[in-house]
Amino acid sequence: MTAFPPLAIANAVFDEAARQGKQLTIMQMLKLVYIAHGWSLGLLNEPLVNQQPEAWQHGPVFPSVYRAFRQYGSSPITAKATDPFGQVYEAALSSGQRQIVESVVTSYGGMHAFALSGITHQAGTPWSDTYRRGASADIPDRVIADHYKQLARERQPNA
Repeated sequence: MTAFPPLAIANAVFDEAARQGKQLTIMQMLKLVYIAHGWSLGLLNEPLVNQQPEAWQHGPVFPSVYRAFRQYGSSPITAKATDPFGQVYEAALSSGQRQIVESVVTSYGGMHAFALSGITHQAGTPWSDTYRRGASADIPDRVIADHYKQLARERQPNA
């Protein structure tokens, strides 16, 4: 499977949220792209995003997603991310990847940004195991994969 630039996945999340009648803030978008990447690693054994998220003070972040949408502040995002020439970033998602994005937006897209932040900040999460006060660091895919595989096992009945 192909992994995509973070902005292409952000646009896929934006489209799915719009399809479901949801609006997202930048904080929600940052968390949803990360969570979708995590579930892809955990369930499909493949990265959804072709870059490593970084552990920032307020959680896991794909810096390009932050830069593309920071002008919205706490207001809902109203447009997709584009490249410097105005072309919209697109992701030709496989059916499995599309299902991950749909499920993540369905399950997490209605949650407040602070609730999403709380999920990613829990003890034992990839962010909490990586973040060091005052310094950002890449969160390795293997750490994210292990975490989401464990979550999947915990959610399986009779597993």
